[in-house]
Amino acid sequence: MMLEFKNISAAYYKGHPILDGVNQTFAEGEKYALLGRNGAGKTSFANTIFGLLPVISGDIYYKGIKISGLPLEKISGLGIGYFMQGAPVFPQLSVRENILIAAGKVHGQTFTGSYTALQEVFPLLQQKSIDHVSAGSLSGGERTQLALAMAVFHQPSFLVMDEPFSGLSPTNVQLILNTLLGYHKNTGASMLLIAQDRQLASSFCSEHYLIRDGKILSV
Repeated sequence: MMLEFKNISAAYYKGHPILDGVNQTFAEGEKYALLGRNGAGKTSFANTIFGLLPVISGDIYYKGIKISGLPLEKISGLGIGYFMQGAPVFPQLSVRENILIAAGKVHGQTFTGSYTALQEVFPLLQQKSIDHVSAGSLSGGERTQLALAMAVFHQPSFLVMDEPFSGLSPTNVQLILNTLLGYHKNTGASMLLIAQDRQLASSFCSEHYLIRDGKILSV
């Protein structure tokens, strides 16, 4: 299995678990959806993968390696990408500088070949002179493209996406959806889409789960 939760309970405060004894596996190359109402724990589930929500019991494994308890940078370095809810970018920096940060490079350095690969996938990066545009001046759809490009710069083999379509117009939803399908086709990466819109999730994912009362249920 690609990613495996073994009897995971997680909480910010002892005695108030957000995840309660979760056992869940995600296979290589598959696209999964995690659905649930607001406050059900969808984002908390994603945060648990990256160590942002403390695990109080159980273990998480990625490709057989125990990742629960590891710092975020080590987890990401194993090949897990995270698109966080709200498409956070550095608004005061340029598009190019945001990508450099995702690449782990300091200001002024050049890109590796991965940037060319990003340009093939993201229409935003194909625009002339976009590199020097302030990220804070981008539209919602453009900001989502940039945040997603940052999340996949190192071509993760497992991509977690928390509400990537939130607040987007139907045109931009379709653009992002096509981009993700293209990335999956090119890389074969496993994907976990966190969403509220079941119909939209069904157009992208083959397997669906529901989070309720700290448990993961098949739907």
